[in-house]
Amino acid sequence: MFLRTSLAAAAAALVLVACGGGDEPTIVRTTAVKVVGDSLNDSGTFGFKFTVQGTTTEPSLIWTDRVAKAVTAPALCPRYAATSETTAALNPAATSCTSYGVGGGRINVSGTAGDSTPFSIVQQLKDVATAGNYGAEELLLVDGGGNDAADLVGAYLAASSDSGASYVALLSELLTPTQVQTAVTGGQAGLAAAGNLYMTALANLLADTLTAQALNKGAQRVVVITAPDVTVTPRFLGLLAFIGQSSPETAAAVKALANSWVVAFNEQLKTRLSGNSKVAVVDFYAELNKWVSKPTDFGLTNTTTPACPVTGTDSTGLPAYTIKDCTATLLGTAPFPGSETSADWWKTYVFSDNFHGTPRTNELMGQLVAQALDAKGWR
Repeated sequence: MFLRTSLAAAAAALVLVACGGGDEPTIVRTTAVKVVGDSLNDSGTFGFKFTVQGTTTEPSLIWTDRVAKAVTAPALCPRYAATSETTAALNPAATSCTSYGVGGGRINVSGTAGDSTPFSIVQQLKDVATAGNYGAEELLLVDGGGNDAADLVGAYLAASSDSGASYVALLSELLTPTQVQTAVTGGQAGLAAAGNLYMTALANLLADTLTAQALNKGAQRVVVITAPDVTVTPRFLGLLAFIGQSSPETAAAVKALANSWVVAFNEQLKTRLSGNSKVAVVDFYAELNKWVSKPTDFGLTNTTTPACPVTGTDSTGLPAYTIKDCTATLLGTAPFPGSETSADWWKTYVFSDNFHGTPRTNELMGQLVAQALDAKGWR
């Protein structure tokens, strides 16, 4: 599955001194925000953001944009530019931009060539480091793991048609030959358990890269959000409904297994990073589940239906959406769905398309991260 000017720099450099005596520490405001990640963090690499597209007077803001505003840092802009609908590269005209997130980003891009492209979060971190060491008051926002989990689920489900070849190949990219062999000889249970090992190794890869490319290069303020529970997204719910038509038991088992894989990733990420004073781990997994389980507490009304219209079907026959064409103007003027009576109906939905949040859920996420920054004294 739901962030240039001299004046801005001067304002951001102001310090807040805690009251109560001369020995109190000085709290220095965050001066700039850097970003790596997937579509949840993409500031416009492909000319749009992965949410409902805003208007000139009310532009769409993803959560990283809202964090940048909350700390009064310069507005974010994409460091990469699309070279086609499926490729991107560093933009020589955007050297001052610090948002490296790319839609479709993964921690482990299947295939060695992919791991050196902007779609690799590992490569994104390397590119940020290449641009120069981190300043002590610069904030790094990181997400990842959601697309990786979806890849793993897809490969696992493909076993009925390829005898597990795709799944084993994906496992082999991060696990040792012994671990893979144990999984294969362990049958269905062994293969399922190997998914946990894969996601744990994925978390280690992200933590290791963060250490080498950010923390060891001056980063003092790093926020990492956990991977969302992909099983509550419309995309996954549609998949489960399809599987459930022939076997409700299988659908339930797939949901539980996929969720356990995401939990394994998140728990390892917390284990690796939570004890570091330079890192704040924000539990997006738990937050998304709060929105879904108690939506009215957050001003939300619909947790399962995408606000954007269906524009076709994907390769599996499930509904597809064109997020770049899903605008606030379109949703406000199109025939209202169901019993909706206000042009603002879509503003209380959790999901824009089948995997990404609306501006409202991005606002909620920005607020959650801002609270984490306050707890750290980083704004």
